Amino acid sequence: MIIAVEGTQRFDDYETFMRAMSVALSQPSEDSTIEVWSAGPHKVNGFAAAFCNSSENYLRNRGYRISHKKLPVSYIKQHVKDLTYVAFFSRRGEPMSSLAVLADLDGIEVGVYRT
Repeated sequence: MIIAVEGTQRFDDYETFMRAMSVALSQPSEDSTIEVWSAGPHKVNGFAAAFCNSSENYLRNRGYRISHKKLPVSYIKQHVKDLTYVAFFSRRGEPMSSLAVLADLDGIEVGVYRT
């Protein structure tokens, strides 16, 4: 399972981020490996790393392995068909990213989380 996360510069709500990750992990998947691909910005990358670090032991006890990779948006766009879920984070009124739009057009489940 590969979860891509991306946000805007103004997004800063960790509780909303955690809720989104719960939704992402509830997506049907046979994989025992969970990869979180983070496309930024800095705060969202930090949230993703903190989530992976804090849930690592919990998930390992249930037979899952989780990892976090900071990747450029261009790389994720090139591999969009490999994604299971895309979580996009922003404030109200901010437009969706091109990655979220591309994933949606390719039939990938996209969650948009706004505060």
